[in-house]
Amino acid sequence: MQNQSPGHADLGSIDFRRYLEVARRRLAWIILPALAIFFCTVVVARRLPDVFRSETVILVDAQQVPAAYVTPTVSSTIQDRLNTIQQQVMSPTRLKKMINKLGLYANLRGRVSDEALVRKVQKATLIDVVNPGGGRLSSFKLGFESGNAIEASKVANELASTFIDENLRARQEQFVGTAEFLDNELQDAKKELEAKEHQIEAIKSSSVLDLPESKQFHIEALNNLKMQLTASQDRVNRAEQDKVMLESMMNTSAPTVDLDAGGGGANVSPLQGQIQKAEAHLSELQVRYGPSFPDVQKAQADLDRLKKKAAEEEAHLPAQAQPETQLKGKKNPVLEGQIQKLNQDIEEQTKLQAGLQQQVDFHVSKLEREPVFEQQIAGLTRDYDSLRAHYQNLLDKKLAAQMASELEATQKGERFVVLDPAPVPEHPYGPDRLLISVAGLIGGLLGGIGLVLVIEINDPSVRSESEAAQLLGVRVLASMPQIRTAAQMRSQIMLFAGAGILTVAGSAGLGLVISKLAERIGLF
Repeated sequence: MQNQSPGHADLGSIDFRRYLEVARRRLAWIILPALAIFFCTVVVARRLPDVFRSETVILVDAQQVPAAYVTPTVSSTIQDRLNTIQQQVMSPTRLKKMINKLGLYANLRGRVSDEALVRKVQKATLIDVVNPGGGRLSSFKLGFESGNAIEASKVANELASTFIDENLRARQEQFVGTAEFLDNELQDAKKELEAKEHQIEAIKSSSVLDLPESKQFHIEALNNLKMQLTASQDRVNRAEQDKVMLESMMNTSAPTVDLDAGGGGANVSPLQGQIQKAEAHLSELQVRYGPSFPDVQKAQADLDRLKKKAAEEEAHLPAQAQPETQLKGKKNPVLEGQIQKLNQDIEEQTKLQAGLQQQVDFHVSKLEREPVFEQQIAGLTRDYDSLRAHYQNLLDKKLAAQMASELEATQKGERFVVLDPAPVPEHPYGPDRLLISVAGLIGGLLGGIGLVLVIEINDPSVRSESEAAQLLGVRVLASMPQIRTAAQMRSQIMLFAGAGILTVAGSAGLGLVISKLAERIGLF
């Protein structure tokens, strides 16, 4: 208990009167820091330059032509585009150009770096969304703060113009990029389409008879050729029948006597004439009915009987008569000419049938190949149709992009519009010196109170009977208060007044030094 600070031991348990006693006893430690901080703050606040703010509102003018008629090619939202434009406009490179163009912060040139000037401009620029309705940006506010009213207006208008130009450039870049992409894709699709067209045309020109469209031609030609082939075969059959008949007639007719050779024109026997008639009749029946027909067999039996009878008669004829009966002349020249003509006709029709059969085989082979060729040409046609649809789709999109570009060129698309230019402010926007001074006074009081608390905690002096009783562990019977004379009181007041004057003077000087240093390093 003897080594413990009485102030520290009793600080947590003192009442409100104890606080007032501590404040009365340590009044100088509260007032002097409060005065120092207050006057330093006042001086700094008075030295702060006036700040002028110039603002303008930029309206986001929506596209004037409905999107149902002209589809915009800009897919990014206004908020995203505004964020991008803000990053571009507030970039150090762009701000350095603007600082040099407008001659900003001439008094700081050479004293601070370009990066510090850029940060100063960035800190002084204000961008605030005014009316975001339904998640869609409709306008935003753009402002600039400066110590010069005219400079604030110039910079605000310059920034607004830069924002509008950047928005137009960003939209045009998207338009141009979209148009170039669509144009390149359109050229590639056109080349593929033309290549496919040439391929189809080459196949059609080289295989015109294999096309599906020629199927009906092959069928009609095949039917016509089959009819010609059947007619030729029928003609050959009729010629064969006529030839057989003429040969039979020539065999059954009397031989022609060659009078120039001195023939005596001997007569043929009646039995020999019957045999010839029977042979002719048999030949005719065989051609008409075939060898198994009953009439043919009966005629064959009659002919055999006549030949047998003729042979018996020839055996009983005298030898002198035999040469006359065996005399033979030439065949019938008329029948021979007709047979020769029939042979020529049969030969010609046989050759014609061979050519017709080749043509029939050709058309049949074309019809057999047609399903395979049709499948091949169908695949090429599908590819061609797909390419043509893709090409048409790209062409439609390109036309839509051109319409959107023309809409943008005529200022009918979405754009930024300055409602009113940033005016030159008539009154400074800040700083609020009264508020700063009051804040300095409050801060000084809080600082003085904090200082008193620290001193009171670390002070080992015994200031009251309760502290003594608590420290000694016995009851205090009497106490003697501190007695001061009038001279001591005046001396103490003079000392306090002098300390106050010195504190005010020192704090004011400190405020001047702080303001000068801040001004020198470009803080304001």
